[in-house]
Amino acid sequence: MKKTIENSDEFKKFTEEYNENINFLNSFSNLIFYNGRIISIFSENHMYSVSTILIDNSIKTLNSIKLCCSIGSFTDANTLLRKLRDDLILYVYILNVVNNRKVFVEEDIKNLKTENQDDFFESFSNLRFNPEFDDNERAVIAWLGNLVLQESGSVKNRLSFENYMKYLKQNGNINKILQDYNLQDYWETLRRRLNNYIHNNGIQFTSHNLIKEFDSQLEIHLKNINIRTSYVVTFFLVLVIMTESTLISSTDMMDYLNCDEEPPEGCQYEIAPFIQNFLDEKVVKIHPELKQFLRDNNGYGMKIN
Repeated sequence: MKKTIENSDEFKKFTEEYNENINFLNSFSNLIFYNGRIISIFSENHMYSVSTILIDNSIKTLNSIKLCCSIGSFTDANTLLRKLRDDLILYVYILNVVNNRKVFVEEDIKNLKTENQDDFFESFSNLRFNPEFDDNERAVIAWLGNLVLQESGSVKNRLSFENYMKYLKQNGNINKILQDYNLQDYWETLRRRLNNYIHNNGIQFTSHNLIKEFDSQLEIHLKNINIRTSYVVTFFLVLVIMTESTLISSTDMMDYLNCDEEPPEGCQYEIAPFIQNFLDEKVVKIHPELKQFLRDNNGYGMKIN
């Protein structure tokens, strides 16, 4: 058999580790769907749901990256890696914007009557939806409604990686993780390296699209893709936990309900086993103390071991 990259020992070793990221995102998408978690945002006249489309799209991107690697097109693979990064961070950005949205008029919230049930229901029924939207909220609504091209430049500019990170850093826990656990430095290094491929900053970055099976640097190229991919997917999970940690909940609650059984108290705080495994195997590699921070500071008290 003629040796190719795809049938080489180097690629087989690469694939074993690389597929862990594909399997993780696939399991995560299925988990969100099975648990029936509904996340939505209202515009002036429409409700938009936040689906797993960006996660599912990222699974396809991961497969495309692997295909590029199998034919030695590492320039293309790294270019797609930036797309993977941007799409996954966009998902977390959308979650944050939706969580921060003040759905009702603040004055109406203050006037809610809680003295008795009848007064509460009457005052609640009079709540008005907040008609004001900032540029980040308009950007999310435009993206979900496929209306980005109709928006102003100030709104379109919110849909950029730079703005995603700027917005996410407003979350104190996310900012602390970036600063205290050295994630900011590597994130910036990764940004520069991927940009070199996007902008073709020299002949060497073009030559990385022409790697052959006998190239002495093949294993290094494959290893770099694995390291960068694992970091992006792991950082994505960290951000999700700091933003909407209920998404990592196990299926226990739904399993009991589907069997017409009463869920035991506290089972909603249990996390899916594959999430725990990923935390144990991947997150600790980023920083040995990061898992403890996620355990202590996730917003819903999810039971991370």
